Amino acid sequence: MTERRRVGETVRCTANAWLHSLLLAGLACLVFAGDGVAQQRDVLLNYENLSVDSMAHRVYYEQRLYRNPLIGMLELAKPLAATGIDEFVPLYQGVPIARYTLSPTIGTTVLSKEERKAWAKAHRFDSRRYKFDVRLQPEFIAQFGFREQTVESKTNLLLQSQLYLSRGLVLNWGVLVPIVNKLDNQSLNVRPAPTFLNQFLALDGTNFMSLSAGLFYNDQYGANVQYRHADPTKNWSFGGEASYTGFYYFPQNGFYYGSPEHLMLLADVAYRFPAYDVTVKLSGGQYMYQDRGARLDVIRQMGSVEVGFYAQKTVNGGTGGFNFAIPIPPGRIVQTQRLRLRTTEEFRWEYAYSRGYNIGTRYRLGYQLDALLRQYHQRYLQNQNQYQ
Repeated sequence: MTERRRVGETVRCTANAWLHSLLLAGLACLVFAGDGVAQQRDVLLNYENLSVDSMAHRVYYEQRLYRNPLIGMLELAKPLAATGIDEFVPLYQGVPIARYTLSPTIGTTVLSKEERKAWAKAHRFDSRRYKFDVRLQPEFIAQFGFREQTVESKTNLLLQSQLYLSRGLVLNWGVLVPIVNKLDNQSLNVRPAPTFLNQFLALDGTNFMSLSAGLFYNDQYGANVQYRHADPTKNWSFGGEASYTGFYYFPQNGFYYGSPEHLMLLADVAYRFPAYDVTVKLSGGQYMYQDRGARLDVIRQMGSVEVGFYAQKTVNGGTGGFNFAIPIPPGRIVQTQRLRLRTTEEFRWEYAYSRGYNIGTRYRLGYQLDALLRQYHQRYLQNQNQYQ
């Protein structure tokens, strides 16, 4: 019976793979007849884990090329217009975010827990529906130095990829190539890029979690948990974050790590001014180095670009600064049905006025849950769509 069950599962997985290939081929034959066939076919190559519910006129898809989800929706809507598809459900790491309609205005419907369970049951996870996707990501760290060296900086190039293990569960891994280091005494040795597991969870339509464990950015390793209540049709959101980390280091030969010592506990509440795509976020708690305090962020989303200003006051002192997140051109470099080389969809950088006092210090992950989810807010998408 066990052997028969294994054979049955193998047959089903093979059948699912064939059905996926037939679906893409059928869509291409249906909507790509006529002029511009090659160009239109390239559109579907930009998407992964794509499935169509013809009865509901709905398409489920994942795209990793664009930081701005609206670009992916509009690009996919053009070739699918002839099929009658009018609902779009973007996925993140195989997990549906919400349901969107594009015309005449963007409508958003949250997905209930029951809808998510039914969809997951009908669409078994298959890692073969994702490309081997390699992205080039620059890393730039800088601060004002001394008279002899006005700016101290470090520049690296990361070659990163993701291994999809199950629905929502991804292994982030890669290689770091150092270019210039005029910031600290770290050697210019090629070493592993931040390598960690991440589980993205949708508890229901408005509650999400991100669980991470491994080697993070800023030479920190450990575990991180984020929670967020974010309704894509509402202006208020709130969340929390907890982590326990320690220091790691790759010298010329070997690997060094210290004992975990940094407990971070943060909570925040945010309000969105929908007419201006401005979010005001107040957060606070315990940062790294047992530093406690609060931070106020004002964040403006402008198409594919995000710009923010912040002020912070903690036990260790006060500071302020700015940050931004931008896409890195050209995006797709080389792409086939199974492979893709591209630049990263997002480069994020932050500047702080004060240095050397460990004021509100924290490390970076692959993404922050609040930054990810505000990209899918209805008004953010609608405010852009009205100018298309």
